[in-house]
Amino acid sequence: MTAYLLDENVLRELTPTGNANVRAWMAGVAPADLRISAMTLFEKRRGWERRKKTDPVLATTKLAEIDALEAAYGTRFIPIDGPITAEWARLLGAKEKNQRDRALAATARVRGFVLVTRNIADVRGCDVQVLDPFVKNPVIETV
Repeated sequence: MTAYLLDENVLRELTPTGNANVRAWMAGVAPADLRISAMTLFEKRRGWERRKKTDPVLATTKLAEIDALEAAYGTRFIPIDGPITAEWARLLGAKEKNQRDRALAATARVRGFVLVTRNIADVRGCDVQVLDPFVKNPVIETV
């Protein structure tokens, strides 16, 4: 079984008007094979927390949707634990750019997941398996 760690930019496309290639790829993957990192939910929450100042009703709705997403993933929600933190620090020591993307790369490396993201260039050199679902017929590659 291949387990896939989803980046926020992938989750954002899971709407009826989202990227067709992403939606097609997701339709072919069993939900049991999908994972979400605490970092992915951080990215989603951060923007909506900021938005509370200008649109509290919409922000509250979106934050509730994020809570529901986390609950739906249950044991497939991946916390950032000690081994992931150590690997994340190692990756940042090599290159101090793209901190959040490198947290996802560290999680994928430690847990043996394929990182599903559009941001392949941001994790290049991390020796991590990635898949870009924004392209037609995506393939897993190590970058």
